[in-house]
Amino acid sequence: YLDDVARLCEACGAISRAEKIKYALKYVSHEVEKLWCHAVHYCKANWDAFRHLVMHFYPECLGAGREADPQRVIEQQVSIPMTSRADLGAYLHEFESISLYLLRKERLSESERSCWFLDGFCPKFKSALLHRLSLSDLNHHPEDPWTTDKILLQAKHIL
Repeated sequence: YLDDVARLCEACGAISRAEKIKYALKYVSHEVEKLWCHAVHYCKANWDAFRHLVMHFYPECLGAGREADPQRVIEQQVSIPMTSRADLGAYLHEFESISLYLLRKERLSESERSCWFLDGFCPKFKSALLHRLSLSDLNHHPEDPWTTDKILLQAKHIL
């Protein structure tokens, strides 16, 4: 988010570091704004210091340990029944925030990502999902992983 704010501000031209901070605060929830205001006060108008301090509020975003996060998400998710599209969306958001980061850093392949995504579904739902996937592509080789998009599409159909 902060990278996006910085890029947008730079694309608009001569925007001061203080204005970057103002725009970063403008589009977050009230709770997040209250937290980040402490960083604003401490960092004055220094965007780099503000960004650095805000990132410390989110240790899950600070490089080390992110590789283990997909496994944690999967282990937690597998015990949660998938009963609605809202459940699917919550899982997808948490999983994608980690897997897309790892893809961008080239620490995860697309096939690993798809396998991990499928492994996060509870056994009963995963069984129904695999059955539906197999019916959707009768020529699919069993050793080839399903793509995340196909898994998501069939999961939506089940729900």
